[in-house]
Amino acid sequence: MLTSLPQGHGLDVAALRRATPALPGVVHFNSAGSGLLPDEVATALQDHLARELRSDSSAAALDVAADIEDAREEAARLIGATPSEIAFTTGNADGWNAALAALPALRPGDRVLVSSGEWGGNVLTLAQECARVGARLERIPELADGRMDVSGLSQMIDARLRLIAVTWIGAHLGHAAPVETVGRLARAHGIPYFVDAAQAAGVLPVDVARIGCDVLTFPGRKSLRGPKGTGILYVREGILDGLRPFALNLHAASAVTGGIVLRSDAGRLEAAEFSPGLRLGLGAALALANRLGAEAIRERVLERSAALRAALSQIPGLVLREEGPPESHITTFHHPALCPTKIQHALAQRDILIKAMPAQVAPYAGFGTPGRAVCRASVSYLTEDEEIARLAEVLTGILVEAPAG
Repeated sequence: MLTSLPQGHGLDVAALRRATPALPGVVHFNSAGSGLLPDEVATALQDHLARELRSDSSAAALDVAADIEDAREEAARLIGATPSEIAFTTGNADGWNAALAALPALRPGDRVLVSSGEWGGNVLTLAQECARVGARLERIPELADGRMDVSGLSQMIDARLRLIAVTWIGAHLGHAAPVETVGRLARAHGIPYFVDAAQAAGVLPVDVARIGCDVLTFPGRKSLRGPKGTGILYVREGILDGLRPFALNLHAASAVTGGIVLRSDAGRLEAAEFSPGLRLGLGAALALANRLGAEAIRERVLERSAALRAALSQIPGLVLREEGPPESHITTFHHPALCPTKIQHALAQRDILIKAMPAQVAPYAGFGTPGRAVCRASVSYLTEDEEIARLAEVLTGILVEAPAG
């Protein structure tokens, strides 16, 4: 039986669903991969394409330059930053890698710590750089349930530590890392601190001052419901002067007599070439999130996660991996009779979208069975009881039909 917690979030879900063109055609449990575009984002994209069709792309870009700066202000408002600390990117990896490359170079013997659920792309980049210079990449220990062992982290801090990188919510497990606690440790020891908020932005309230991070990144396409190919990079004002971009362009810097002058804001890490339409679409998504309110979104999403887990827990043989009250929009599970990819495809044939997550998305995670792929179902504030019931019903049927062993 499906149960729901009291709803005090104040969101007009029915109106938000009506303003989502993909609904009710798809049963969507993949907001952690790609959110469903709302009308205002689609309109922003279409309107700018119309501008480019009436003129040329450069002239159209000039027409919307002020609107793009409004989008920067919306991003700053969402995370408690200033507009000068915000850079636009083409996605999460773009911003994260740009910030890493701009840090002072690692040296032999330096140490870098990453969370056990660190995104696989971040791990690959750091592993390559550490191997190149003779630095050491180490994993922050985890508890039996997959959560971070903060006491273990504090014992790993020494004079050789040059970076702490934490993925707030892993792509493979719905627990939230204690990013504020880590931030206090990093700040107390003067260690640069990166937070990958790809799965947190648009789900949980984000306040970079409370987190205490130097860098925070997120894409537009996930729970924020923005267009693919967009992202935000936050760089704390206090470290900007110490960042030297790997490559420069005429947007990031200027040549003057006697040398090169970098921009004084986070724009020094932006590309000179970009799609104005995509940035306008991102701005519309950010404005929607700000209008709805981070606390209201969090309350609705966590209530939806609880309802989903209650329904999935009734399916015989299904193994749920998260324990305790929901901390995010993500629920992961597996079944011994079917591989996650087969489950994903079988559901997709019935217009139900989840995601099969291979182990490589979090190569340092030791929770559960190392190397095991899992199914990931991620709710949004749009998710309704009927959709949860539909997923549970169809998934039960798929598993009943699965061969034993």
